[in-house]
Amino acid sequence: MELDTKDRMFLNRLIKRKKYFLTFSILSTMMGIGMLIYHFVSKDSNSLRLVLVVFILLSGRANLRQYKISVLLDKIKLLD
Repeated sequence: MELDTKDRMFLNRLIKRKKYFLTFSILSTMMGIGMLIYHFVSKDSNSLRLVLVVFILLSGRANLRQYKISVLLDKIKLLD
């Protein structure tokens, strides 16, 4: 199975953005943990804020997954 030029361009962009994925993962995880600590310290029973924290942490997890995929693609590209 051959890759056409659009697929190669997409893979190259994904590989170039791996630093951004790692940065966004770290920042969103830190922000989610900070908001979670603030939520428990202030003893505010706002469930909407807790849902927002969960979404931020899930976003950090998704960015970490994208980082891992781009690192693997970079290794495969080097083998090719």
